[in-house]
Amino acid sequence: MTSANSPLRPEQVEQLLGSYRSLGLLEQSCAVPAVIAAVRAARAELRIALDGQGVEFEYYRGHDDSLVA
Repeated sequence: MTSANSPLRPEQVEQLLGSYRSLGLLEQSCAVPAVIAAVRAARAELRIALDGQGVEFEYYRGHDDSLVA
């Protein structure tokens, strides 16, 4: 489902993808379980929102089993 009323501008898409990547790096470098869980939840919500806006991006399972953009 896409939002026709308020589409994202290209610079917003880039910022969101950058945030997704940054969260992935934080997930990989942090050893605090509560933080890792929160970061994974945030990445999942962000991925859902991007999908909802029709933003296509590649992600795959990394060595540490986290999704990476």
